[in-house]
Amino acid sequence: MIAYLDLARQGKTDWWRYVLAVALILFLWQILGSLPGIFLLILVLIDGNPQTGVMPAGQFLGVDPNLSFTVLMLASVFFLVGIFLAVRFVHQRPFRTLVTPAHVIVWRRFFQGFVVWFVLSGLISLVESFLYPGRYVWTLDLRRYIPFVFLALLLIPIQTSAEELFFRGYILQGFGLRLRNIWILSAISGFIFMLPHLLNPEAQVNFGLMGFFYFFIGGVMAYVALRDGRLELAMGLHAANNLFSALFANYTITVMPTPSLFAINKLDAVYSVSAGVIGLIVFLLIFIGPLRRKLNDENPVG
Repeated sequence: MIAYLDLARQGKTDWWRYVLAVALILFLWQILGSLPGIFLLILVLIDGNPQTGVMPAGQFLGVDPNLSFTVLMLASVFFLVGIFLAVRFVHQRPFRTLVTPAHVIVWRRFFQGFVVWFVLSGLISLVESFLYPGRYVWTLDLRRYIPFVFLALLLIPIQTSAEELFFRGYILQGFGLRLRNIWILSAISGFIFMLPHLLNPEAQVNFGLMGFFYFFIGGVMAYVALRDGRLELAMGLHAANNLFSALFANYTITVMPTPSLFAINKLDAVYSVSAGVIGLIVFLLIFIGPLRRKLNDENPVG
């Protein structure tokens, strides 16, 4: 944990650099990153087509879902560029230090986290489909699905990696310059991660439970990064979570509509949060608990 938090000291850590860096990141993410969506919105409003429009949740109606998805994901590209510019040029430290104290990123560790959480997500969905028949509806449309798979595999890892690099990399290491308590740091990370996700349509189903889950999963990913001393596991978990939803089973009420294999016609907050918490505990037991030594990467750090 200490080595991971001390990576921030490889660069310049003046307070004004953090103010400037966060402002730069937010500008690219929220301002420049919103321009493709604004451009598409203007086209929809002036195209004169009564079959196109914008739904109350901000989703585009009558627009190719793959186009809407790409426009939504482009904000994450700007987000990632902002993080890179802030770390390399404002703090003047290697970009890799957001991920690991080693000389290289260990992708095997990333894929370990990815596979484990992907399997757990599948089991959670399988159990729900048996407990609540009819909740999962087969919606495969190969004409839409095949192009979307390529877009998802390209863009979703960018989105999830950007969030991990910011929330569990940059922000966590920044607070680590002053704090060393793993529980406080995990709670801070979970709280900050929860805030933007409260704007998602999913949160409106049950604000308290979904807010707790966003806080919990953000805190768990921070705890995993701190205990593992590197970010690859958390990056793998996050990528698996979003790719599973996008490609296999997604809610009809969601911030990111996708042509997944199954549409889940009801967001059961009680089941989703309960099963998700259990799944995250299993993930922790595998990587931080009894199986840690067997699965832990043996590459030397430094």
